[in-house]
Amino acid sequence: MAFVVKKISTQEFEQLGIDTWEPWENTTHKAPWKVEETESFYVLEGEVNITVGDTTYNVTENMLVSLPKGLVCIWDIPKYLKKVYKLNFEMD
Repeated sequence: MAFVVKKISTQEFEQLGIDTWEPWENTTHKAPWKVEETESFYVLEGEVNITVGDTTYNVTENMLVSLPKGLVCIWDIPKYLKKVYKLNFEMD
């Protein structure tokens, strides 16, 4: 599974059952992170900047992200982030 960041449609949201995923929220936070389990998440509100190597991805509302197990990144929440997530979820 690869690192994926993309905007999705309402139809894709419904097909993936994202409304049943676990909620998570946090305020300003910046820290390195090694992904312990494959995780997919969808941003409901706010934003997060995820730096992988030399590339930073700005993830905002209505975006879906897939983080592969073992990925090392820097997680930077500039203000507030509300997301829903699912562990060990394989995206097509």
